[in-house]
Amino acid sequence: MIHSYPPRMCLRRQADCDLVQMHPSDARREWLGDRIPGDLFALYCFDAPATPVADVLDELRSRAAVMGELQVRMVEVPAGLDYPYWAAHTQAEDRFVVHESGSYEQMLVALSGLVATRVDVTVSPWRLHVFPHVTGAPRGNGPALVVVLQMSHAFADGVRTSALARDLLAGTATPTTPPRALSPAGMLTRAVLRLPFSIPRVIADGRRSVDAARQLADPSVPPPTPGRPLVAVNTAPGPRRTVRTIVFDSAALRSVGTVTIGALTAIGAALSQFLGVDELSAEVPVAVAPGTARNSYRNVGVDLHCAIRDPHARAAAIAADLALQRIRARHPAMAIRVRTDDHVPAPLLRFGTDRLDLSVVPPTVTGNTVVSSVYRGPADLELGGGRVRFTSGFPGLSPVQALTHGVHGIGDTVTLSVTTSPDVLDAAGLARYVSLLHEAVASL
Repeated sequence: MIHSYPPRMCLRRQADCDLVQMHPSDARREWLGDRIPGDLFALYCFDAPATPVADVLDELRSRAAVMGELQVRMVEVPAGLDYPYWAAHTQAEDRFVVHESGSYEQMLVALSGLVATRVDVTVSPWRLHVFPHVTGAPRGNGPALVVVLQMSHAFADGVRTSALARDLLAGTATPTTPPRALSPAGMLTRAVLRLPFSIPRVIADGRRSVDAARQLADPSVPPPTPGRPLVAVNTAPGPRRTVRTIVFDSAALRSVGTVTIGALTAIGAALSQFLGVDELSAEVPVAVAPGTARNSYRNVGVDLHCAIRDPHARAAAIAADLALQRIRARHPAMAIRVRTDDHVPAPLLRFGTDRLDLSVVPPTVTGNTVVSSVYRGPADLELGGGRVRFTSGFPGLSPVQALTHGVHGIGDTVTLSVTTSPDVLDAAGLARYVSLLHEAVASL
């Protein structure tokens, strides 16, 4: 069988290798999902299709049907004795949701409500939202078709979500077979057989983690960026969400370096002016080598050097810091250190996860905001003959981060998105911040 899952060596029976069990880190993310909604939302805006939207949807359904990776759901092990599985599932529920037509601003209001929700992974880890005949969308004069792929973060990270979206929208995916389902008795048998080996492996992981910590403390390894004091946006966001998008030519950000560096430079300037604070950092996801987990990244803190007024000098300082943090994030010892949960029995990890006190406010944060940057490839996507205009994404909020940014490019177009909560930034405050972002990009 061919599966679109992280490749791994199979030294056991092929039947066992056709099973896909959730990695502990992914399972933990799912268990936290009710308290910290973190679904990914990949938006793609197209010119209005030349064919009826119903025909476009039929084509997308046909494409999804041959993508085995999308034809799964999460299956719990009886009594929670082991980590859940991703298993084949014939969908009775349509995962394509068509919303009412309206203006781009109305679409953003609807999307703000969606960003506060999460998919039910026991049914499907994804859903596609379709907004037909959207008027006033950027980068075009006529109406647009906007599609938004909602994806469980336990199932995919930003890079994987973008790849799946491209396969679905382009129709280029190689047909694959979803992983087989295991009977409840089979899952229990595997859980019982694995349990005696778990504790010795946990002890060994702990010893390796101590050694890894010593390696990371060596002067040859860049130290982590110091935590920053909390500012006004480092507060609990509440249940509601608000999103905004700003679409630029990528050249506007590349004037001081890469798109990511340009975005960090502009965000630092805008946020510093908005808050009246010079010492700010951003939490930036850094891609790492894929393993058996569905999420392959580590978050690092990057100093935004807001006190440096010249944008080119500020960009150079940010780029230097990000380069050092990437070295640290990708150090082999870091991979060992973050694997301490790999062999913890599922009931123990679930017990600890359920009892995490998310109301505890830390004295510092890795980043005062989050900046997630993903390039989604060439602008060669079409739906029903309508060309793609731009793409966007909306990183989730957390108990101490009520303002996040997405930087998503396709072709020569980049969208800078803002996600926040109306309980933290009201409409006037958000409008002012978005205006400051416009000005900061223009000043690069």
